[in-house]
Amino acid sequence: MAASTAGKAFSALGVVFQPRINSRYTQLLCPLLQVREYAARKSTRERKEKLKKKKKVVEVKKIGWIPQNLRVKKSQALALNTVKRIDLNKTTTGDDVWLQKYHQFKVYPFEEAVQCHRETHHPTRYNMPNAYINAFIELDMTGDKKPIEPFSRTVNIPCPFDHGEYRTVVAFCKAPELADMADKAGATLSGGIDLIAKFQTGEIPVGDFHSFVAHPDILTELSVIRGLMKRKFPNPRTGTLGLDLPALIHKILHGIKYSAVLHERQPKFATITAPIGTLAMDSKELEQNFEAVIQDVNKMKPKGDGPFLWRTSLMSAVTQEALKVDFEQYFEQATKTDDQSDDSDDEEEASIRA
Repeated sequence: MAASTAGKAFSALGVVFQPRINSRYTQLLCPLLQVREYAARKSTRERKEKLKKKKKVVEVKKIGWIPQNLRVKKSQALALNTVKRIDLNKTTTGDDVWLQKYHQFKVYPFEEAVQCHRETHHPTRYNMPNAYINAFIELDMTGDKKPIEPFSRTVNIPCPFDHGEYRTVVAFCKAPELADMADKAGATLSGGIDLIAKFQTGEIPVGDFHSFVAHPDILTELSVIRGLMKRKFPNPRTGTLGLDLPALIHKILHGIKYSAVLHERQPKFATITAPIGTLAMDSKELEQNFEAVIQDVNKMKPKGDGPFLWRTSLMSAVTQEALKVDFEQYFEQATKTDDQSDDSDDEEEASIRA
């Protein structure tokens, strides 16, 4: 009878002090309360793991850091057709003066477009008769499956001119005759194993030179400084490894460098601005350089039926005037010579690998 009475009293005490257990009476009641901890059963753990697997897993694609000024919000993005400035629904004009926004872009013959820029840069106007004339190329980067990534290339032009850049080239080869030919072509330095040793010891810094070219016969000895040269190491894909050293050096020194720049508010549209000469040059020479640039850009066209080159124009600073020029006529000549050039390139690469 006394035990049951004590049990009831203890239970009542627990009810009374239940809200205060976590406060000041914790130390008082801890010796009286028993706390037991059990491990989860195996079936419970397996059930929780199955529930986790059933939950949908969202794949997060990691994208590299994009500068704030290059980030495009959805509200700021422009439609691709708006950026292209499609004018097929507009009428053509035969007048000498017209409003451009109401008519199609006038297509100029190449020589006439050059002459128009010469008139605006005449000494009586802008007084820049020897200004650079640029090929302004608009590209549709949509691609067949995914947008084309921006690219940079160097094209060898048939009529070189002073592009205003200082470039240095180092040529590696074993034969003294090839070294002499490289020096005549404009190489800053040329040599064989002795020159490689100077780069390896640090006597000549690699960073002092823009490009390096090499003959295949010295590629094995050149591999010892691959870590120092990194991306500058000669490679046939970049046009720095081949049998014809003078041609490689000529392309690096006198070639035209250009890059495809994406539109700020439409990543599927890009533009290229490549100099093709000066206004003082002959129009035929400028046209040959323009043809070489157009054909080289067209090599980056992906597989698909969609157009890659959208519009080509001629521009010349200081003016913002862009005179549209037809570029499709130059592709007909390219198709005839592509097969021959591809065969020669394959033969050269095969000889390099051998």
